[in-house]
Amino acid sequence: MVPVLARMAVIIKADHDTNVITGNYEMAYICGLLRKLSGTLPQDGTAEAYETPEAMQEEALRALDGYRAQDAREENLLRMLRAYKPESIYDDQVRELYRMGLEESRPWQK
Repeated sequence: MVPVLARMAVIIKADHDTNVITGNYEMAYICGLLRKLSGTLPQDGTAEAYETPEAMQEEALRALDGYRAQDAREENLLRMLRAYKPESIYDDQVRELYRMGLEESRPWQK
């Protein structure tokens, strides 16, 4: 249930430039989604490669360095990811949301 709610929250927040990430679940989904959308997929494709949520965020931002957002939604997601300060929570749901993001492709389009 939590992964679906976090995913939906990110999709809604992508439409507004005043939103912020409210937890590591949203951050993980955004990390995976932006890696997928930018074509900078990690080599192993799993969240298990990261020991902390900070490491996941740092690696995503490093991979996205120089990436030009394709639309306002992507720009909002990038802004939110850059501004977020990860919490210490790093559980299976964080990893699951990262994987979900890696498998998505423009979830706001049907």
